[in-house]
Amino acid sequence: MTNSEPNDYIKYIANLAKLSLDDNEIQSLADDMRDIIGLMDTIKNIDTEHIDATEHISRVTNNMREDNPGDSFETEKILSNSKKTMENCFAIPKMIE
Repeated sequence: MTNSEPNDYIKYIANLAKLSLDDNEIQSLADDMRDIIGLMDTIKNIDTEHIDATEHISRVTNNMREDNPGDSFETEKILSNSKKTMENCFAIPKMIE
């Protein structure tokens, strides 16, 4: 890969994002991209054959509260907060014509 190829790619992405970058910023981003790709290659080559798969690294479990059903609210009391109701429901103005 030549030096101009990553720069052209960064210019293309910057154009899509409507960013104006000077030559120093483009070169800095190209260097960063090269470093990131190098790190991904390093990670790709790590031997993980004898490592067990995990769902979460910190062994967190869901902490659920007890489901204790309670008394319901009265429909009339709830609907009393609305200016308009229709068939035991809140009535709202039409939003789309």
